[in-house]
Amino acid sequence: MSSASFIQLIAACVGIVGALFFAIGVIRQTTEAMARLSGTYIGWNPHMRHALAVQKADYLLGGGLIFVAFVLQLVSFFVSGAPFISEERARFVPLLAALVTVVCFFILRVVAGRVAKHYEAQIFALLKQESEQNAAT
Repeated sequence: MSSASFIQLIAACVGIVGALFFAIGVIRQTTEAMARLSGTYIGWNPHMRHALAVQKADYLLGGGLIFVAFVLQLVSFFVSGAPFISEERARFVPLLAALVTVVCFFILRVVAGRVAKHYEAQIFALLKQESEQNAAT
């Protein structure tokens, strides 16, 4: 397997994970979630904070991964076509790439959850600050 093919395989795997993160934001939008988000609440919608934080985390990771995938594809055109992995081992590379892709996806889902909690805390702090300011006036 040439180094260019190897980089293109990595780019494809990264692109798949990035696209999945973008898709998760839409898939998670069930009709029940949409109903909760579109409801009327006094003050602020308690469901909106979580939904927006999770969407931002998924979109940031997904967009970043898709960007990396495109950069890797571009880099693959600048490397030589010389063999990078021997022919005996090359047949296992796609299987290994698929396995690593699945594992990385689940690891990144945990990371996205932590990033979403960070954004949710920031949103809550801003809402609390705004609420205190409104109460003082």
